[in-house]
Amino acid sequence: MAGIGDTAPQLDRTRWGRLRGGSRTPAMAIAIPAGLVLAVAVGATAGAMWNAPTPPFIVGIGFTVVTLPALVGLVWAFLVDRETIRGAIDRPEESIEGAWYDKAAQGAFSDTLLITGLGTAFFAITSIRVDMLIALIGVLVVAMGSCGIRYLIARRRG
Repeated sequence: MAGIGDTAPQLDRTRWGRLRGGSRTPAMAIAIPAGLVLAVAVGATAGAMWNAPTPPFIVGIGFTVVTLPALVGLVWAFLVDRETIRGAIDRPEESIEGAWYDKAAQGAFSDTLLITGLGTAFFAITSIRVDMLIALIGVLVVAMGSCGIRYLIARRRG
């Protein structure tokens, strides 16, 4: 089923898409080997830097296996022409979900500034010291929580 705003013909689209630039080459044909090379590089680096009783070879294999899917996906995202993916809408930023996200992100930014400002003032006045890592985690929790809650509210309202 075509999404709102689809203009490209569905016949030329594939499940995983093709390379950018009008190529007929499937994006996964390049993403899988490139992701594997990157994952092996990560595994080799981790194995070389490992300083524990576990053999470096085992550490390298573990890191390679764990990072492989993410690196293949990352390479694919950089290479794929989204107009060649079956089921993808042409302008996702014009979707209702995109509008909900934009509204939620704008509100979350204001919330984050407000809470961070009030928190900074509170800690300055009371002379309470907080570890920087804990403070940054708090800012992230406020930002993500605010955005998530605002998105759910916008989605519920329609």
